[in-house]
Amino acid sequence: MTRTPWGGAALAAALLALAVIGPWIAPDPLLMEAGTLLPPSSAHLLGTDQHSRDVFARLAHGARVSLTVAGVAVIIALVIGSTVGVIAGAGGSVLSASLRRITDLALALPRIVVLMVLLAALGTLPPLTFAMIIGVTGWPAIARLVRGETLRLRQAEYVIAARALGAPPPRVLWREILPGALAPAIIAATLGVADAILLEAGLSFLGLGIMAPAPSWGGMILESRDYLHAAPWLLLVPVAALVAATSSATLLGEALRRFLQPDTQ
Repeated sequence: MTRTPWGGAALAAALLALAVIGPWIAPDPLLMEAGTLLPPSSAHLLGTDQHSRDVFARLAHGARVSLTVAGVAVIIALVIGSTVGVIAGAGGSVLSASLRRITDLALALPRIVVLMVLLAALGTLPPLTFAMIIGVTGWPAIARLVRGETLRLRQAEYVIAARALGAPPPRVLWREILPGALAPAIIAATLGVADAILLEAGLSFLGLGIMAPAPSWGGMILESRDYLHAAPWLLLVPVAALVAATSSATLLGEALRRFLQPDTQ
């Protein structure tokens, strides 16, 4: 059965609205209200936490942080991976061969281990720097896809025709091959949003990402671990947000795959 992309689009729209509009509704995620661990009510839609902070405010501001980190990381990975992949797939130069070997070496390293080592060495980082590190470690998978597509497109009729007409190799590579090789990269980048969100949450949970008191979904899960019985909503709220975010990215990625690569279905 074919899955509709509308579910993913609706989830993505809801999360973007939460990230954009939510902080206007609840502007201060650090404000301490009257009463700790208050259950959800009309005064506090998602209750309060152990520090009397409004959970909805922290969720909304955390959405802005988590989605920004994921978006920036994916864009960086897409730009670097596409550039490296198309050059590596072009062949015929020392640079292409070197980039192939670098990509293979980078793919052999466990990404989560590399991230943990880097973040442990660098210490607490602002969200944008954190996003850049996640993005820089995410390009090899995209580079591999683009390289494979570049190798295939080098034998395409329109590319052979461009060479026969005297188009210089750089023009053939960047004007003829790259646009066609981007389809799998865009699909992988969309699916990679889910990975980036989970990486941000997981690293924050381990104390290596966005640090308290700044709001993030991973940090909210970390802070809720001692209150599972007294205030289960502290865990359920950020977990539900993570599930919604990763599900929407996956559904949109699959929809893009069906649209851009219908022959693979």
